Amino acid sequence: MTVPDLGSLLTSLGEVFPLVVRLVFLLIAVLGLWYGTTGLYTLYNVAAGEYKFSNRPVTIDSAIGKLVLASAMIVAPVLLWRFANTFVLGGDITFSMFNYGASNRGSSCEQIHGAITAFFMAVGAVAWLVAGIRLYGATSNERSGSGSAVMYLIGGTLAFFVNDVATLVGNTIKMDVSLANVCTMLGG
Repeated sequence: MTVPDLGSLLTSLGEVFPLVVRLVFLLIAVLGLWYGTTGLYTLYNVAAGEYKFSNRPVTIDSAIGKLVLASAMIVAPVLLWRFANTFVLGGDITFSMFNYGASNRGSSCEQIHGAITAFFMAVGAVAWLVAGIRLYGATSNERSGSGSAVMYLIGGTLAFFVNDVATLVGNTIKMDVSLANVCTMLGG
């Protein structure tokens, strides 16, 4: 059995991470549908004055919060999917990840760059999922674990758009700090 080198391992993972991002986006949208359903049920309970399946009284704030969160969780992945190329600096990489049938061809350095980018996108998408779950807990008056939903949203956004953040930082400090330097560091 031969052990693959780091470059071929990263190239192989470059095909897996975009699938993880798509799966997490699908999970976010399905959870958004579920949250919307519970928001509508909560709104019904407020209107009917019934608290059959809850030991806490429901409020209009809770119902509206769940509906707003549900709509954000359903719409945000679709907007990223369809319009990623129009509003980000590193949009070509972000957009090409969602292009079905596109294969990551090019030099091994470009494939490694794509794999690292896709890894950060997967981390960002998972952070958005955790933020959505924590925000839903907040609308239900549940205490969540450590970390705030806002920090997960900010961290997930920075991780998902890592190429754009690197471009902005590079433009600010007048130095190239992008992930494209991976090829330079690897000598290719």
